[in-house]
Amino acid sequence: MSVNQDAVFSAEEIRDTNTHTSSQVYNGDMVIKSLIVENEHNQTATFQCEGSAHSDFSNPFLIGSSWDVSANTNSLQTCDSYIPYWRIKVSYASAPSSGSLSVVVLGVSS
Repeated sequence: MSVNQDAVFSAEEIRDTNTHTSSQVYNGDMVIKSLIVENEHNQTATFQCEGSAHSDFSNPFLIGSSWDVSANTNSLQTCDSYIPYWRIKVSYASAPSSGSLSVVVLGVSS
């Protein structure tokens, strides 16, 4: 078994209500993923995972349902479906005026 770790958002200081897209993750042989979310912003964040079978991220599709992480909260989200390429989109209903966002993806191969 091996573990892979990717920081897809690293202390991002978001100050608007636009949708922000993380860097892309290639799963390789990783079958279980855990997303560690550190929402240090002063607003609730809404997350949505997106996937693609293609390295250029053509023909993307939604993975699961969106979920919220409250302001100044750490959270864990897991996914056990294999999708070769994926990324995370985040948005805020109200623009944060302080704090930052970090998301680390841990993948485990069988």
